[in-house]
Amino acid sequence: MKINDLLNYHDCKSRKELSQKIGYSTVTLWKWEKFGIPLTTQAVLQVKTNGKLKADQQTLVA
Repeated sequence: MKINDLLNYHDCKSRKELSQKIGYSTVTLWKWEKFGIPLTTQAVLQVKTNGKLKADQQTLVA
């Protein structure tokens, strides 16, 4: 799962708009964009979107 997936799912045009919709700060979204969304957070977002967005299983491979 990437930031663009969240932007598209929530129909947002900016990180600020997405931040307001999902309740995470714009700084957090910037960190996710730069370093990736933590797997546990991806799992939470997967549940919140009823499975429409999927946690990236590739992050489990070390």
